[in-house]
Amino acid sequence: MGSPELETPVHLLASFAIFTVLLAIIPQGAIPAFASTLEAQALLKWKSTLQNQNQSTSSLSTWTLPPQNATGSNATAASPCGWCGISCNLARSMMGINLTGSNIRGTLDEFPFSSLPYLTYIDMYINELFGGIPPQDGLLTNLTYLDLSFNQLSGNIPREIGYLTKLEVLHLISNELNGSIPDEIGMQR
Repeated sequence: MGSPELETPVHLLASFAIFTVLLAIIPQGAIPAFASTLEAQALLKWKSTLQNQNQSTSSLSTWTLPPQNATGSNATAASPCGWCGISCNLARSMMGINLTGSNIRGTLDEFPFSSLPYLTYIDMYINELFGGIPPQDGLLTNLTYLDLSFNQLSGNIPREIGYLTKLEVLHLISNELNGSIPDEIGMQR
């Protein structure tokens, strides 16, 4: 037997090699979709409130769920990771939404802020979003980037945006927002 100092690193290296080989040979469809079907359903509920969401030219036309009796690789389509504008990490958790210039017309009133806790990125630049910015946006505690520029959003900027302690980029220009910038935005925590 070898020295005890070398045995542990050798075992760890062998385990890592086996893990790497398994990742290379397992088909992508066999990896379980960790992105929640609840996330997908929450996004679909918001999509249903949009005024032009059913047009075949809509960027959101890929936002669909498979039939209830789907099995195998079709069942993984319940994950929003394959939808247009949605990005996920390797564990298939939804991390970003990029709907820049997607001709989305509607409000953020039903946007599922509380159902998407892992989001780090939202870009809805150049759309037709109107109404206010809901205070629930403060629930996205992992958000680092938020761009709602060039829409028709109105009302005050909610102070809850200031509670997003990881937020590095905030773009709200070219909207119809009024009032002062909340003191909470930009404060060190």
